[in-house]
Amino acid sequence: MNSAMRRCGHRQALALSRVFNTASRQYTTNTPRPTDGQKVRISILDHALTKVNQLGWTPAAIEQAATDLGYSPMALASRDGMPLIDHFMDRALDETCIEADDQLHEFDTPIDRIRFLCRVRLRQTRPYIRRWPEAAALLAQPGNVRVAMGQLSTLVSRMWYLAGDQSTQIDWHAKRSMLAAAYVASELYMCEDTSADFSATWQFLDRRIENMQGIEHTANMAQNFGNQFSRNLFNILASRGYISQ
Repeated sequence: MNSAMRRCGHRQALALSRVFNTASRQYTTNTPRPTDGQKVRISILDHALTKVNQLGWTPAAIEQAATDLGYSPMALASRDGMPLIDHFMDRALDETCIEADDQLHEFDTPIDRIRFLCRVRLRQTRPYIRRWPEAAALLAQPGNVRVAMGQLSTLVSRMWYLAGDQSTQIDWHAKRSMLAAAYVASELYMCEDTSADFSATWQFLDRRIENMQGIEHTANMAQNFGNQFSRNLFNILASRGYISQ
């Protein structure tokens, strides 16, 4: 089986198996076969991602995708674009894991692997980056915070796991808190980046990773990173007019 076929099969397996594991966000191959309805949902949301740059992270994008595929526009009725955002974040993690499977062995240290994984994951957002502040604004709404934090927690835990981290207790939580803050700050910076090929974003990310290397892993330091993340998120969303100051 060639690399392209393997990647495609891996991607489909991850997407379908996750339907049965949304609570724990764990990957497993021992899952029931997806129903036709679940396959339809995945296909509509996949197609809806091609509508995001035109219609945004909105129910309209989902409805148009359903119509394009011959389903009722209300096949996945939603009050907002959260199902599409959640689906994208799942897909982006899938792609990151697939690429990591192919290339992560090239990096010698956990921090180099973390830097690589952050870059890979940020590249998943790049096609939608001018629309991403809309998604960030939705994720920041009180009713959606649980989904947002669940996705972020899954992402950083998976990254550290792939990087070979075996931390325990407070060190485990601190590392994940700091990586979450560094990653989201870089993603929000990317929303404003106008440099060629997002070179400024990669430099910004490198500085955040370097800061992580030089910090003793304590709960206080993790909290400082969390506070920085909150300020960055608020400032960028406010500058875009998605929330009021």
